[in-house]
Amino acid sequence: MLKMLHKIIFILVGLSSGLYAQSVLTIEDAIKTGLEKNYSVLIVKNEQEIAKLQNNFGNAGMSPTVSVNANLNLANINSYQEFSTGVIQERNGAQSNNTGASVNIGWMIFDGLKMFAVKKRLGLNEQLSAIELKQQMENIVYDIVSAYYTVVKTNELIKAAKQNLSIYEERKKIAKLRLEIGSDSKVDVLLSQSNENKAKSAIIQLELQLLNAKTKLNTLLNKPVDTEFNTTDSIVVNFNPNIDDLKKEVSKSNSSILMSKQNELITQQSIKEARSANLPFVQLNGAYNFTRSQSQAGFVFLNRQAGLNAGVTAGWLLFNGNKNSKLVKERNILYLNQKYVTEQMQQQIDGQVFNSYKTYLLNKTIVDLERQNLQDSKEVLDVSIERYKVGKSNLLETIETQKNLEDAQVRYIEALYAIKMAETDLLRANGSLVK
Repeated sequence: MLKMLHKIIFILVGLSSGLYAQSVLTIEDAIKTGLEKNYSVLIVKNEQEIAKLQNNFGNAGMSPTVSVNANLNLANINSYQEFSTGVIQERNGAQSNNTGASVNIGWMIFDGLKMFAVKKRLGLNEQLSAIELKQQMENIVYDIVSAYYTVVKTNELIKAAKQNLSIYEERKKIAKLRLEIGSDSKVDVLLSQSNENKAKSAIIQLELQLLNAKTKLNTLLNKPVDTEFNTTDSIVVNFNPNIDDLKKEVSKSNSSILMSKQNELITQQSIKEARSANLPFVQLNGAYNFTRSQSQAGFVFLNRQAGLNAGVTAGWLLFNGNKNSKLVKERNILYLNQKYVTEQMQQQIDGQVFNSYKTYLLNKTIVDLERQNLQDSKEVLDVSIERYKVGKSNLLETIETQKNLEDAQVRYIEALYAIKMAETDLLRANGSLVK
């Protein structure tokens, strides 16, 4: 007896270890992992880093340029020279060499203020990349929330389906018992068996949906697709939105609107860049040069020079076929279009927020109704089963009450999922999904 007790304890401990071996993944952990490892986020992070690197004085044209040049030329020539004095000079295989080196510096000190406009634009591009990263993170978080709660929803549907299967099995037992005592026909047994098989098939289909949902979530988290995990078993909604507060936050925090406004500023700087061509430019130039030439043919056997030189280059483009004035007009039109895009974006986002807000409120009402429907359906089924046991109701009545319960379970779980996604839509719209 004692050995048997030890075996039972060992088995229970093993089962308990197996249950805890599969990690529980919370929504917070899923979001954290996704933001750290998702490829889409990593790519946009790298693009942001590129924008940071591009934002420098050199790219804006504010820094001087310095270059070093060197050259070496060797020659072996046959030379024949006849002078007006009648002197003839002829040399075969005369060697010559020329060497030179220089350090050159150029610094544009005024280019019609273009360099300042370019530097401002580069800074705005860097800010834009930060907003783009936030938007990408919001999109990934939205996808993770959707995938995570799809897993939760499917798990709950499987639980409900298994509970319904146990009711089918109990109902079949009752039908068989009633057949044995002669109070029912075999039709009830066959119907019960058919419903039981249908319930088993539904569970298999739900398990396939669960597999697909887990695979999608693992992909978003950049984990092996066959990674096993458990999720929380409930969908919690603690959001109490206010439409006036949402409208205020949208224009300040919505990523799409902020990106459009940032593109307005960038277009403004491109107009200033185009206008700079109408102004003169001034550039400082300087160099240190060294040259040495040696030749066995000619009057000068060795020539060597070294020294500094400096100068100023200035210019002013007065006319180029009105190309620049047309470019300025073109960019002004682009700026106007971008303002229209911002206004259109604001209008669209306002519409999305209003619809999501109304959807959230309606789903909240639906959740309350379906919760009550679920409770009522359970009570009705319990009564119907008891009536069927004692022969006060027939099988069709019991089937109908159980179908009502199944429908109520599905509607309630779907309503919880819908309100969670409506909440997520609102949080993304007002920029609160990623802090």
